[in-house]
Amino acid sequence: MARTNRRDVLADGEIQVVHCVNRCVRRAFLCGKDDVTGKNYDHRRELIRKRLEFLSGIMGIEVLGYAVMSNHFHTILRSRHDVVATWSDDQVALKWWMLCPGRKNKDGTPAEPTEFELKSIRNDKKGLKEKRRRLSSISWFMRFLSEKIAKEANKQDECTGRFWEGRFKAQVLLDDAAILACMQYVDLNPIRASIAKTLESSDFTSAQDRIVDLKAAEDVTTVEAQDNRCEHGPRAGWLAPVALEPKRQAVRAKSTERRASN
Repeated sequence: MARTNRRDVLADGEIQVVHCVNRCVRRAFLCGKDDVTGKNYDHRRELIRKRLEFLSGIMGIEVLGYAVMSNHFHTILRSRHDVVATWSDDQVALKWWMLCPGRKNKDGTPAEPTEFELKSIRNDKKGLKEKRRRLSSISWFMRFLSEKIAKEANKQDECTGRFWEGRFKAQVLLDDAAILACMQYVDLNPIRASIAKTLESSDFTSAQDRIVDLKAAEDVTTVEAQDNRCEHGPRAGWLAPVALEPKRQAVRAKSTERRASN
């Protein structure tokens, strides 16, 4: 049976929460320890986590949860076209440059754009409109994520060809109950796979990141400082907050460049 067309699942201009899964080609352990070759690629799991954090600070996509396994990864994404609509043309041009720079530094990071380079993006009204759409597109988020990791991995292995199995799988989550159930499923992946025994030891999961910041909040005394550690902590501050504590609303409303919105 043919797979459902992506445009029939993901809708532009509509806020959606989507569970996305992408697997390594032939489900090989290209992001973990390969028992056949004896090589360990665990460092690529951190690459994926860092790329997720980078993209969440650039695009109008919120990351609710994630889990990076040895041969695949899960992520729960929420598209925020409404947030992108509030961005100025200057912001859109700069953000697009950060994703697709015309020039790069020696370490591969985007070079500082000149006013002329940003102006050339802004003045292309049709192109700017399309770039604004792409900045809140889950498909483009997954493209920027998967493509970067594949290129880096192939460069490390000195090879070419596919790194990912194919198109990522996407399942729209239609209500809060579905979102909660999916977040539990994603965060419990390492425990289900017998890689970890507790959430605290479940590496490269959103649950572990949130727990690290929650425990760090115990080191400060004032309520506001504790709330800041929980909502804007160094480990999970880029993830979309889980609003279980109404008293933290004031802290949660503070703007941050690490995620699309609050």
